[in-house]
Amino acid sequence: MQFSQPVEIGGIGVMQASGGGIYVDGADYNNGKFYTKYRKDNTRGYEEGIAGFGKGKDIIYVHYDYNVYEGFYFGGKDKNNTIKDDFPCYDIYKMNTNENITIYILSKIYGPEFDYLIIGKRADGKFVKYIDTREITKRYFGWDIYGASPAIYADLSVQGDTLVMKYNYRNRVNRTITEGRFIFKWDDKAQWFSVDKTVDHVRNGY
Repeated sequence: MQFSQPVEIGGIGVMQASGGGIYVDGADYNNGKFYTKYRKDNTRGYEEGIAGFGKGKDIIYVHYDYNVYEGFYFGGKDKNNTIKDDFPCYDIYKMNTNENITIYILSKIYGPEFDYLIIGKRADGKFVKYIDTREITKRYFGWDIYGASPAIYADLSVQGDTLVMKYNYRNRVNRTITEGRFIFKWDDKAQWFSVDKTVDHVRNGY
């Protein structure tokens, strides 16, 4: 399977100012009510609802609720066909393929944290989670001794049937920084991504 280059189709996340609520940017569809707990005239932030990004068969819906910590569900209009995630904010990208699968890249940037959630809509309409870098961090590095993510991910690129992203891993125990790449190659037989990790550079200190 070959991937097209990612195209940004919108963004969604938690607002920290202007009365609070959920911001919805670039949606082709949004059915939500404004968050008016602190500002009765708030017409920017939403309390709860559902937004759709994209058009036709390629649309991805986001169910959101400002009052619930794990308030983001990505996928179909039916909430039972969604992937739940609890990051504060997302930029949403879409990739087409030469098969009947659409890939969505959710870029998650908040403060010092940089992560990706990559999901897909299969030919049968089912949404599945392919790659979650927070799960990758736990599997390959372990969680930070202080309870934070010790790795950040950036510069995702598309090379044919392969996704490549850079990582930066900070080990607080031995005070080293490791830089490398994760390579996710599509396996046509498995209909899933394989995972390969490279180490490009290790240096001391922060």
